[in-house]
Parts: sequence; C-alpha cells; structure tokens
Amino acid sequence: MNGIDEFMLLKRLTEAYGPSTVEDEVIKIIKDELGDDYNTVLTGHKNLITWKQTANYKRTIVFQAHMDELGLRPYKYESNGYIELTPTGGIPRDVSNLQVTFQPGDVNGVLVVRTREGARPRFFVDIGAKDAKEALEMVPRHANAAYSKVLLEESNTQLKGKSFDDRAGCAAIVQAMKEMGHDGENRVIGVFTAREETGNWPVTELYRVMLENELSPDLIVNVECCPAEEVPGGPDGYAAVGKGIVLVHMDASYEPDPELCRFMSEIADSSSVKSQHMAVRAGSGELGRLALGFGVAG
Repeated sequence: MNGIDEFMLLKRLTEAYGPSTVEDEVIKIIKDELGDDYNTVLTGHKNLITWKQTANYKRTIVFQAHMDELGLRPYKYESNGYIELTPTGGIPRDVSNLQVTFQPGDVNGVLVVRTREGARPRFFVDIGAKDAKEALEMVPRHANAAYSKVLLEESNTQLKGKSFDDRAGCAAIVQAMKEMGHDGENRVIGVFTAREETGNWPVTELYRVMLENELSPDLIVNVECCPAEEVPGGPDGYAAVGKGIVLVHMDASYEPDPELCRFMSEIADSSSVKSQHMAVRAGSGELGRLALGFGVAG
C-alpha cells in the first residue's frame, strides 16, 4: 500500500458509524478492502474473521482489533424533551456540547453532562424535542448514538479524527494482511471483534467458530489504542503521540508471556522502530480470554 491508500482506508474507517452492536458499516469497509481473495466468516454477534488460504504454512498468526466505537443508548425520556443516556464504554466526563448522531433516523443532538462530586456523571442529550413524547418519536428506545462524524485530517506530522480506538488497529491489520498475504511461512488471520466497548465480549462464540473452521492460532497479537494524557505532552501521560508504538506488558486481566514481550521489544529495536512500554492497571480486552482459550501466547 502507498501513503494515499493507507490514509483513505483510515479515513473510511474512522469516519464510519459503528458503536457496539451496530458495527455493520465497518464490517463492509473491511470486506470491501480485502476483496474476494480472502475467506470471511461473520459470527452471530458480528465478529469478522478473515484469512487467505495458504498452503504449507508453518505457523498461524492472528491479528485482532475491535471494530466498535464508544456509544450511548436511551435510558429515560425527560418531560423537557431531553433524553438521559447510558454510555457504552468509557465516555469521558467532559463531553458537554459535543454532537452525537442517533441511528436509526440520523438524528443529531448535543450532549449535556451533569456532574456532582462523589457521584457518577449523568449524560443527557438535547435533540430539539419539546417533551418526552416527541423525543421518543424522534429517537426510539432501541436507537444507538455515537459521536457525530469528524473528518479525518492530516497536518505535516499528525492525523486528527475520531474513533482511532480501534479503527486505527483495524486499518493496520488490513494493511498487514495485504502485505503478508503471500507469505508462505505464516498463515495470517485477521480477527475484527464486536462489542468490545460493552465489556461483554462474545469470545466464546469466536473461539467456537474459529475451531470449526480449523483456524487455531499459534500466536495472537492484539492491535489496540492505549491511554494517553488528556493534553498532548502532559506530564502524566502513559504514552505520547510521536514517540513510537506502545508495547503493553500486562493489563488488568492478562499478563503476556515475558519471552514474547522481550521478542517484540528486540524486533522493534533491531528494526529501528521507536517504541514505548506500558503496564495497564485498569481495563482489559479480548486478548487474555482468546490466548487462554486457545492455550497460546498473546
């Protein structure tokens, strides 16, 4: 891939609508990008598994990233037309005045956050409704909101947009699969997971479907976005933009094999790839359950 192709793929993915349970647009983009040369399986809970048939391979390597973005669902319809929302994923406290879009219906609204010391923030949205009845007519109970589309733009050194977590990971895996597609030594499988932001990952289903299709891995690599300081370059940041990839040595639910961590660090150094290191104290993803389920390193 060239730079223009990479940018356009990331642009399509980051601008796509797709909170948890409605990852359909992202699934279509990934399938279209890979084309008919790749086998694809879509599980009942929208995990997408992709691979190219390879003969005489020695190892099977899985690259995994999640497709969904942060979302909000209706919780209570207020008499003044506001809708109280329940977040899907770690919505920050400081999102007042940001715009969200509900689907179905393509209804836009502005977030309002009520905070009180010692209590969880309460999220509301103003969609321009006069009362609860009109709000319900505009946004049904099964609707799902995500941050409204933000166009991906680039400066001389950086990119800015929304939903890099984890559309950037999805884009990196698609690129890697294209570049490694003819590598006879390794069979490369892309696993694009759904519902990560809910914390209720459909890993058991994914595990079963991969076994049914004889896709047991020898190694699983999670390609994810990590925490950073709220202000770029802040003193308390875990990692910084521009200082290289982040190698995570543990999270709240899984500790990778130390030899694998060492190997990845050595490969980065020998390839002149800048790297940072992190141990995540709070939060985790699907990697631990997948690695433990298959009994392989991850």
